[in-house]
Amino acid sequence: MYKLIHAHHALNDDTTIADDMYVGECQDASKFNKDLVQGNLLMCSYTMRFVLGLSSINKALETAMNLSAAGVVFPMYPSVNGFELNPIPMKILGIIIALATDSKILLEYYNSSIEKDGTSEKIVKLGAFASINGGLTASYSNVAPSVMYYSARGPDPEDSLPHEADILKPILVAPGSLIWAAWSSDVTDSDEFLGENSAMMSGTSMAAPHVAGLAALIKQKFPDFSPAAIGSSLSTMASLDDNSGKPIMAQRTYPSPDLNKSPATPFDMGSGFVNATAALNPGLFFDSSYDDYMSFLCGINGSASAVLDYTGQNCWIHNSTVYGSDLNLLSITIARLDQSRVVQRTVQNIAGNETYSVGWSSPYGVSVKVSPTRFSIANGERQVLSVIFNATGNRSTASYGRIGLFGNQGHIVNIPVSVIVKISL
Repeated sequence: MYKLIHAHHALNDDTTIADDMYVGECQDASKFNKDLVQGNLLMCSYTMRFVLGLSSINKALETAMNLSAAGVVFPMYPSVNGFELNPIPMKILGIIIALATDSKILLEYYNSSIEKDGTSEKIVKLGAFASINGGLTASYSNVAPSVMYYSARGPDPEDSLPHEADILKPILVAPGSLIWAAWSSDVTDSDEFLGENSAMMSGTSMAAPHVAGLAALIKQKFPDFSPAAIGSSLSTMASLDDNSGKPIMAQRTYPSPDLNKSPATPFDMGSGFVNATAALNPGLFFDSSYDDYMSFLCGINGSASAVLDYTGQNCWIHNSTVYGSDLNLLSITIARLDQSRVVQRTVQNIAGNETYSVGWSSPYGVSVKVSPTRFSIANGERQVLSVIFNATGNRSTASYGRIGLFGNQGHIVNIPVSVIVKISL
C-alpha cells in the first residue's frame, strides 16, 4: 500500500493553484515539492485538456518519475465522461480511473482522510492509502459484437432536406473497439504512443482497415466488381446476430453502457456486422454506376460547386436527378413517406442458377409489398424488385423493417428498411 497525495497538496512554496490553474494535471515537475511526493502515489487530474491534446499522460509520468513517485493515479473529471479512452503504455506504475463516478468515490475517500491545522487550514497529515494491482484479465466469454455508445448513428440529413437523408447511415459495422495492432514508433500525432511499436485504439480508424482488407479480398476474387458491388457484398451478407445467436445489441448511454443496451436498429449498425467469409460468396449483389452517384450528388441543393471541385465535372452534364432512395443501394431508407411510394432495386447473380423466395417485415406505421415474391435467376442475370410502401398512420419516429431474399442454394440477402416520417390520409 502506498500513501496518496494529490498534486494540489504537493506544490512547492513558489507555486499556487491561483498561479497555475492546470497544475493539478502534473505537466511540470518544477512546480512540486519532491520531498512530499517521493515514494507516494501522485494523484493527477485527468481533464478535458488530455482529450484535446493540450496535456499528456507522458508529461505527467515524467513529472512523477522526476519526483520519485511510486506511481500515478489519474482521477477523471466529470467533463471527460463519454469519451472513449485508449489504453496507454505507462513507464511507471499508473492507472486512469475511467469513470467520473469512481473518481468521485476515490476523491471523497482521499479528502476525508486529510487532517488540517485548525488555524492555518494547512494540511498536517495525509491518511489515504491505495495500491495499484495487475491489469485486466482477458475474457473470451463476453457477448460480441455490440455497437459502442460512441459509434456514429444515423440518419444524416443535410440542411433538413429529407430526401438527402434517404441513404442509410451507417452502412455496416466492423471491429473498432480496443483493437491492438502494429504502430509506427515515429508517429508524432499521438504523444502517448511515441516510440511504441504497438498500440490499442478504438474508433472508425480501427474499423476502416478491417473493411478495406475485406474489400481487397473481394476484389481479388471478383476483379470486375465495382466499388458499389464490393460494398454490396460486404453489407448484404453482414451478420444480424451476435456470437450467442441473439440480435446484436447497441449501447445507449454512458456511463455503464453495458447496462443500457437495446437491440440495434439499421441506424445503429446499418446492414449488420461485417462477415468476412460470407462476403466472399454473396450470391446476389447490387450495383450502381459512377453516373448514378453523380446524378444523386448533383441533385443536392447547392452541390454543383463542390462536385466540380472534387470531380472536375459540371453538373449540367448529368441532367437527371436521382434521389437517395432510388439509388440501387443494398438498403432502403425513406426520410419522408407521403402516403405511398414505389422503390425499385436490381440484383445481379454472381453464383450459379438459384431460385429465391422473398419475405419481409414492415416498419411500424407502414405496409410493404414486394414483387415478385419468387424468382429464378441464372448466373449473370438481373432481377428487378419493386417495393410498394404505404403509410398506415401519421408518425414522425423512425421505424424499421427488413426484406429477405432466400435462395434454395443457401444464399441469403438481407435488405434493411428504414422509414422516418410517415404521412397518411
